[in-house]
Amino acid sequence: MKQVLITLMILFSTSTLAEGQLTKNKQLVIDFYTDVVLAEDATHIDKYLGPRYIQHNPMVADGKEGLRALLRSLPKRDKSAGPSGEIVRVIAEGDLVVLHVKSYHWPQPNGGAIVDIFRVENGKIVEHWDVIQAIPEQAKNTNTMF
Repeated sequence: MKQVLITLMILFSTSTLAEGQLTKNKQLVIDFYTDVVLAEDATHIDKYLGPRYIQHNPMVADGKEGLRALLRSLPKRDKSAGPSGEIVRVIAEGDLVVLHVKSYHWPQPNGGAIVDIFRVENGKIVEHWDVIQAIPEQAKNTNTMF
């Protein structure tokens, strides 16, 4: 009986630790996306990205400088109007955090649906994938993309 209780305690504490790490990873990615991507502000990149940042978007170079270059290339907009989009969903599993994002103005004037996948290692974002789909003027159904 004692062995069963010890095993259950270990399993419970491991699960709790894993949930705690998932929560930390999710918050890291949400903060990064809010402070850097949606704000279109490269100031805080070093706070969130690891020393080696792997970028899978073929239009963006690897590393922190690749992200800085992307942010510099974005069309200028009135930032006093608020963020450039909103995070709709956050999903985390293992070392991955997935965001489902509504972009207000990009890649077309109607905006876009974006899925960003980030890999977190030692409290920093170290890898990124994304899929971007423009929101059409007219949909073939009444479902939203969000």
